[in-house]
Amino acid sequence: MAQVSGTDTEAARSPARHRHRVTPRRRGLEIAGLVLGIAAGVGIAVGWLVPSLRHLSGPPPVNSPPVVVHDTPGSSESPGSPMAPDPAALDAEWAAYSDRSGCADWAGGDGVSAIRLNATQLAWFFSDTFIGPAGPTTGFSHLSGFAHNAVVVQTGTRHGSALVTVTGGGACAGPGRPGNAAPVVGDSNDRYWDEDGLRTGGTIVKFYNRYAAGTFPFVPLGTVIAVFDAGQLGSAGRGSRYGATTRPAVVPLPSYIPPAGGSPVLWGAAVLRLGNTVYVYGTQSPRASDLLRHLYLARVPVTQLAVFSSWRFYAGAGTWATGQQGARPLSLGPGSTSADVSSGFSVIGAGGRYWLIQAEAAGSPDIDAYPAGAPWGPFDFTAGRRLYRDPSIGLDDAHDFRIMYEARAEPVLSTRDTLVISYNVNSEGVNTGCVPMAYYTNTVTLPRFVTVPLAAFGPGAQAPAARSGPSDDPGIARRHPAQWFLSWGLRHGCPHVPAVTSVRASAESGQVRLSWPDAGPGLRYLVYLHQPGQPDGRPVITAYHDGATLTGLSPGSYVARVVPANFRKYTGRGATVTVTVP
Repeated sequence: MAQVSGTDTEAARSPARHRHRVTPRRRGLEIAGLVLGIAAGVGIAVGWLVPSLRHLSGPPPVNSPPVVVHDTPGSSESPGSPMAPDPAALDAEWAAYSDRSGCADWAGGDGVSAIRLNATQLAWFFSDTFIGPAGPTTGFSHLSGFAHNAVVVQTGTRHGSALVTVTGGGACAGPGRPGNAAPVVGDSNDRYWDEDGLRTGGTIVKFYNRYAAGTFPFVPLGTVIAVFDAGQLGSAGRGSRYGATTRPAVVPLPSYIPPAGGSPVLWGAAVLRLGNTVYVYGTQSPRASDLLRHLYLARVPVTQLAVFSSWRFYAGAGTWATGQQGARPLSLGPGSTSADVSSGFSVIGAGGRYWLIQAEAAGSPDIDAYPAGAPWGPFDFTAGRRLYRDPSIGLDDAHDFRIMYEARAEPVLSTRDTLVISYNVNSEGVNTGCVPMAYYTNTVTLPRFVTVPLAAFGPGAQAPAARSGPSDDPGIARRHPAQWFLSWGLRHGCPHVPAVTSVRASAESGQVRLSWPDAGPGLRYLVYLHQPGQPDGRPVITAYHDGATLTGLSPGSYVARVVPANFRKYTGRGATVTVTVP
């Protein structure tokens, strides 16, 4: 049996990096998401966080760098000093947590939204979640897995706060004991991605949409409501630094596909609470491949939110139906078609009107808002206002092929005068070997925040003076633009696998040294060895560089064949050499 030496083997590379395959984000492609509503005529809800720039001493801990919690004056939860939210500090909070993450910690993710648990704690909900360690120059390690949803509980004190990641279990039990984190909703084989939610009494009611396993376009299957005990989540956030877990009660909602066909209506894309009534927005795709959605609406007393039989569905012309079969898509008014809303949006009340806030089409750097006179619209797409343009977004190597998606209002981070909007970024860039950008840096899958003055929603307001953090742009693709590609439109999402044009061989007693031209970054090479006239059989090794040494060979003639393969195991044209071992 041939053997391979040292760094030429897969075993010589970090095994954790190859344990889990990173699948493309459907939100990266669909601009999906959901958002917390803000009541019209009411000051935006309490609470926001500003992280300290002071770092903890000693080895990287599980806890994040300290943050300072301030509250809006007049809050029923915790009065304090009025201070403007700082989006740069919020960005830095999550970047620091990722950079210092351990094997039980959130290291990156999307679908971010915050819900207050109590006066000193926030629950941050995420969809796809990388578990640490991670870093800006190393990417995500996958040491303890990749969960399709998770919660991070932030607990504040007089001197700062700590972040504790809550999964469905299995992340790790302590240093050097990596596991495989399960999601809090569903199991490791399910794709349940979080949507909007709210706290009512002692419970958190959160929507999750389920998608079938497989690659894009992901097939939606339906919606569940997860009911979390706020006290239990709070206790988890104060518990062990390793392996905090929770399992909410899950209520499946009946699946309904409109007569015209397409996907089921997915409920919970956004919720808007007005007094004791909650308006629940849903989306529906006329075809599975559509990136834009029809918009649906239901309403229900807040105390009955998890009781589907209590829901009433907007049926048009100001009427409401008792069953979702009677629901009709909302009219989006002038300047739009009937399906011009993305699956990631928010509806808020401000300036005497209601506003639909969303990130625009895939690849756009803009977050816009569209007004309406009622929660059911019609939202006027001719009167839209640009709230923010992110200069780091763009589908080219100069922008690392970054996209923006899931723009949502964050009431618990906002003040009476300032609206905080969170959004997510990701990269659709892959290199020659079809390795995603997330394998090289953690900076592309971290939450981003922007603040917009509420005066921007008033009559005749000019372009708002939005504030954001500094552009976090590692510039990976533009350093070597010929080696990076936009995955959209490519077969299997990958560039053509380059050929290995030649192989050189030198033999000594019992061994053969092989070398070949490097075909590109991220490629691996399948090395076959057999006697002349015999088939290739299975590869004897997989090499990750431009050479390999095969040992333990008996004297005789051999045929060596080297075939390039990418991250998704698609192969290119190989090259062959014949060599004689003395």
